[in-house]
Amino acid sequence: MSVQTTLSALADPARREILQLLRQGIMNAGELAEATGLSASRLSYHLRKLREAGLVTDSRDGTTIWYEPNLTMLDDTIVWLKQLQRNEAVSKASGYAKRSVTRGAVRLDSQKLAAREWNDEGA
Repeated sequence: MSVQTTLSALADPARREILQLLRQGIMNAGELAEATGLSASRLSYHLRKLREAGLVTDSRDGTTIWYEPNLTMLDDTIVWLKQLQRNEAVSKASGYAKRSVTRGAVRLDSQKLAAREWNDEGA
């Protein structure tokens, strides 16, 4: 699955709540509906989105469907977020270095100007 699909699935608070509940153990739709307060149709919609993202798997036992999380699907997203974070840190560090060099050059130029003015006055 793509990072975009995973992030899209995680964007909804109801789907995040479902994942939190499933982390505690395998549950069926009735248990999830009771725990979340979602109607059967809304719960079905959210479970479908989570399945499409690969974040939830289901298995049948007779007429009961059991749901469990598949959080290994988060690995690619976590790697992508860490790279984004690392790139941001590098970008910020680079920006700080550039500003420091620029500020240092401005200080140096103002010191030269002050020295020149002092020499002109003293000469």
